[in-house]
Amino acid sequence: MANLTIHTIVKNEEKWIWYALMAVKGFADQILVFDTGSNDKTPEIIRTIKDKKIIFEEKGSVSAGDLVKLRQEQLERTKTDWFLLVDGDEIWPKRTMVELKEAIKKASTGKWGVVVRAWNLVDDVYHYHPESDYYHWPFAPKNYSGWANLRALRHDIPGLKITGKYPLEAYCDKTGTPIQNYGRERLAFLKNRYLHTTYLPRSNFFNDSKTLNRKFKFEIGKKFPKTFSFPEVFYLKRPSIVNSPWKRRSFFTFGISTLLTLLKGAKRKVLQ
Repeated sequence: MANLTIHTIVKNEEKWIWYALMAVKGFADQILVFDTGSNDKTPEIIRTIKDKKIIFEEKGSVSAGDLVKLRQEQLERTKTDWFLLVDGDEIWPKRTMVELKEAIKKASTGKWGVVVRAWNLVDDVYHYHPESDYYHWPFAPKNYSGWANLRALRHDIPGLKITGKYPLEAYCDKTGTPIQNYGRERLAFLKNRYLHTTYLPRSNFFNDSKTLNRKFKFEIGKKFPKTFSFPEVFYLKRPSIVNSPWKRRSFFTFGISTLLTLLKGAKRKVLQ
């Protein structure tokens, strides 16, 4: 069975990092977690997870270029067949991790990566951004709709390295071609998804505007159906310093989201 290392780089992710790591640690052989200068409780929360698989290092504040160097360091320290990129604001349901492990187990040597779609949450965990349905990743098959990213890669891709600067970095082969550009020729595409909290507040610390909540959005969003299965990790007993995932949006947030969503809709109609 193919083994797996998880690569995680965080800064001020105290609201979701516990869920992100707890959701995937049972599926990984090793988890490399680098903190890049958090001012909130992110490091403290990570240390509450007592698991020898987790190698946690505080690297201090870094530039966009240095961030890519940390990705390269994680790549060079990986000894497993595959590695998976998991950010501190991504929560994977068990069914998605099971499907991923099965995909890399069965992958031929010609398959270099696995693409996974996300539910991009807005306002709270009960609502998601419409782009999660309508967006089409440029390198995906035509019928593969929804917000998607290359998340898992084979470690022995010839000349594999990471190039560019955050947030436009790319994993490339010996020819300098980004792996994602090969599309279905080299990539597998999962059916199941993970939750992405990038549009939600990710920390209680509000003094680092350059990195904190940089993608936060107010949006009415679409409500998950009653049959939707949330990640199992949301139901686990958590340390007292970890925020509950179940907080619903306030009436104020709903009002702002409604107004801004209507304004965005009107603007799109004018520009058509």
